[in-house]
Amino acid sequence: MSKHKIKYVIKSIKSGLFKIPIKIWIVLLFLVIIISYAIYFVVPKNITFSYSKDSSCISKLTLLPKIQKQSGGSDFKLQTQNETKIGSLVLFSNKVCVTPFKSPSAGNIDISYSPFGWLVLRNNYTINVGDKPRVSAAINKPVALTKSLEFTLDKTDNIFTYKIEINNKTNKCTNDVNKISCDIKSLGLKQGTKYPYKLTRIFNNKDISSAVEGTLSLIPPTSITKTSVTTGEIVYSKPKTFTFEADKTLITADAILEKIDNNVAARIVSTIKITGSTVEISIATDLERESQYRLTLNAAEGQDGSLLESPYAINFQTSGGPKVININIGNGGIDANARIVVTFDQPISQTQNISNIVSLVGGNSTIGRSNNQIIFQLHDLPRCGSLSVIINKGLNSQYDIGSNTNWSYASRITCRATEVIGYSVMGRPIIAYYYGTGSTTILFTGGIHGDEHSGSYIMQNWIDYLDTNAYKIPTDRRVVIVPSVNPDGLAVSTRYNANNVNIDRNFASANWQSSVDIGGGIIANSGGPTPMSEPETIALANLTTSLQPRLEVSFHAQGSLVGANQYGDSTNIGLLYAANVGYSSMIGHADEVMGYTITGEFEEWAGEQYGTPAILIELPTRNGDFFWDHEPTLWKIVNI
Repeated sequence: MSKHKIKYVIKSIKSGLFKIPIKIWIVLLFLVIIISYAIYFVVPKNITFSYSKDSSCISKLTLLPKIQKQSGGSDFKLQTQNETKIGSLVLFSNKVCVTPFKSPSAGNIDISYSPFGWLVLRNNYTINVGDKPRVSAAINKPVALTKSLEFTLDKTDNIFTYKIEINNKTNKCTNDVNKISCDIKSLGLKQGTKYPYKLTRIFNNKDISSAVEGTLSLIPPTSITKTSVTTGEIVYSKPKTFTFEADKTLITADAILEKIDNNVAARIVSTIKITGSTVEISIATDLERESQYRLTLNAAEGQDGSLLESPYAINFQTSGGPKVININIGNGGIDANARIVVTFDQPISQTQNISNIVSLVGGNSTIGRSNNQIIFQLHDLPRCGSLSVIINKGLNSQYDIGSNTNWSYASRITCRATEVIGYSVMGRPIIAYYYGTGSTTILFTGGIHGDEHSGSYIMQNWIDYLDTNAYKIPTDRRVVIVPSVNPDGLAVSTRYNANNVNIDRNFASANWQSSVDIGGGIIANSGGPTPMSEPETIALANLTTSLQPRLEVSFHAQGSLVGANQYGDSTNIGLLYAANVGYSSMIGHADEVMGYTITGEFEEWAGEQYGTPAILIELPTRNGDFFWDHEPTLWKIVNI
């Protein structure tokens, strides 16, 4: 279009406008004002609420914002931003924002903003609130205490905060864009355990609702499967490293070694090295010997995030030098060619010269060693001789740790000699035990009646005692003991031997009879068909003949009585014995006391045959053990 045409059109429009009446102009102006007011004030402006921001805003010019007051929409606070001032007077702002007072709920919320809350000049706003952010959990495998429990949001949330609740304990979580992280280490949970959990949504420090609930399992803890030392162990070596073996690969560990002195712990300088599942604690100097120590793995974390359930402590001690813990002999009754073994608490040096440390006094021996033992092989040591095993201080262990105390052990070669003096009807041996080598013999017997076990018991105990105490026998004396004259009867607890003969009625005394008075009647043939018909009788008679004892002492049961054959000084000896043990005497009237006639008795035969004094002790019961009641008196008899 040409410039002339344009000028023409403009001129025509002006001419036309000037022709419109003023009333029309007034009406048009009023309509424009009404429409503009409606557009600016009446029609609501939409504000889309965003959970990702603290405030949601739109651009909107507001005159004199400081006199504006909010109406409606009590869940949100409406305020202006980007204000323009002249001095302290705020003329206008160009942004309107809303901030939630309460937990937002999905929907549309109407709010008005006008000077002093008037009904005119009111700006109307509609807040469009969407659904709350949705939380989801992908906890489909066991989790570690050291790792945060994580949840995902379908949209960023800066409006709500969150807390986790497990096992009646809670902890605050952190929001990071579209992720919620919850620390669970401080909740006191037990590793390897399953727990229900709840994630709670919070607004203005008030619980609003459960965001998500479920169940989680914790990874089992790191466990120690093996250690280089154990609790209570005595360490004989000189270790420079100590190790803990875990069931998992480790990434961190904290361990200490302490010396414990009077319950006071002093830490030892050490270094820690982790290799796979092994924690190694190293020290630069040797541990003090004979001291108490504590090795503690305070904490450890596995590669999977698992932790040591609690500190793992090991109390141990270091040894001194070798100490004797056993010797295979007693203090008497040792065979002249015995093999004596001394055992130590640890292996001993196999290269140290021990000739000036180890010795045996009392006879010839060969000394050897093996692992934790020293062996003495005896060579025909003298009967009843004393011996001493001596180990001086300075004996080294295999780690060259020397003992600091002397040790010795005294014993004695057996004084006993044995002889089978005959056999019973059933072929059982009848054994005599000899102690001492003097010319004067005291003969002790027991078990001649098989139902009187206490007589055999006291003699067997006398043998056991003399095995270690025979050296007390005077040099001019000899003790001979036959504990079981009637082994067949003792085996079946009968008074008689296997031929049904009462051995103590079978001796060839002047009053021997085949039929025996037992108080309640006469038993035919119980004295034997002839004197000395039984092998047991012959064995004891032959022994007596060969010994020609100065005194014979026999033990029977029962009644707490003492008798004597009234040959030589037997009466005085019998009375002495009775007085010492508190028994009654039946010397000179035994038949009357016992209630029957005694014939063919061993003691009577010995007196008649050789003039041998003999006493007989009736113990209180047939099955008791009375040795220690008689031990002092037995020694008096030996020395009589």
